Amino acid sequence: MKKLLTFLAWRSWGLIRYNSVWQNVAALFYIGLVRQWYGLDYIRDVGLFLVLSLSGTAYGYLVNDLADVELDLRAGKPNVFHDVSYAKSVLVVAVVFCLVILCGLPFVDRPGFVPLWGAWFLTATLYSLPPVRLKERGALGLLATIAAQQTIPAAMAFSALGYLQTGGALAFISYITLRGISSDVGHQMRDRERDVAAGARTFAARHSHKVIASIYGISLELETLLLCVVLFVLLVDIPPVRLGSLTVAIAWPLVLGYLILLPFTLGRAWLRLRRGDWVDPYDESPEGPPRDLLHLIHHPFPTVIMSLYLAIWLTIYYWPNAVFVLGLILLYRLYDIKRWAGVWPVRALLSIWKSGGRA
Repeated sequence: MKKLLTFLAWRSWGLIRYNSVWQNVAALFYIGLVRQWYGLDYIRDVGLFLVLSLSGTAYGYLVNDLADVELDLRAGKPNVFHDVSYAKSVLVVAVVFCLVILCGLPFVDRPGFVPLWGAWFLTATLYSLPPVRLKERGALGLLATIAAQQTIPAAMAFSALGYLQTGGALAFISYITLRGISSDVGHQMRDRERDVAAGARTFAARHSHKVIASIYGISLELETLLLCVVLFVLLVDIPPVRLGSLTVAIAWPLVLGYLILLPFTLGRAWLRLRRGDWVDPYDESPEGPPRDLLHLIHHPFPTVIMSLYLAIWLTIYYWPNAVFVLGLILLYRLYDIKRWAGVWPVRALLSIWKSGGRA
């Protein structure tokens, strides 16, 4: 078990940090609020699906690493199976696959779940393994990884919680898909030079940096606009709360926050990437670009702020849902004062305060 956890802790627990369902867990909280589903069965289903999503992400990454051991070695990329025999590597992938099956069984009776589950398995497997190896088939490979990591898991989440055939599901799945396009295009853009040197035939390796940067800029702008659609869905679908004689939609603070950010972010990524500047709000590495407003609207706002806000409302309606609030606090280390010091606008205020002190 200790050795298995070593594999599952892939790249500093990247399977959690890069998991699309965890990044978009606000969708699951939206379902609970709009259905007024306040009970332990909701907590159970959300918890089971999150475990399924994590094991599915682990399977996808491990299959990819299994297929890319030699290629990653040439490119200088990390690979969890370096210095591990092929037989042991296959065994690890098989064990994780069995875990995926066990975690998915509770949802097989939900409408649409089994076809989506099968589509996810095929896409995640054929993306990496020969002879199909979709990842080296240009645009088709890019579409496959977005579908396997973003679109299909999002649809599976709505199916697992019984809310798939709705306008809200369509809005969230579309938005999550665009986040996937931004994330994966940005990832390929960062790895482009190493992939070219190693002979990898990814989408980015087949095109110039200018082409990839243009696609990245367009996807970032469309993602920002689709976030507006998601917030409108929250505003309309979630039952309002009564405050004295007033009836107020609980999503208004999120909408106002978005409207404040929009004038400072809309069009900015596209223009800067067109000029040749390095803009990459999805790069969260320590050596990556500064955590500015562009980073805020693409990552912390939908991933942390929106999720935490909806989880707090779930807790107000049913206190055991506090487990979600606690989980988000622990996951994103919101208890760490040093972490807050590096986040905008706290970082900007500290900079102004220090400048004033020197004056």
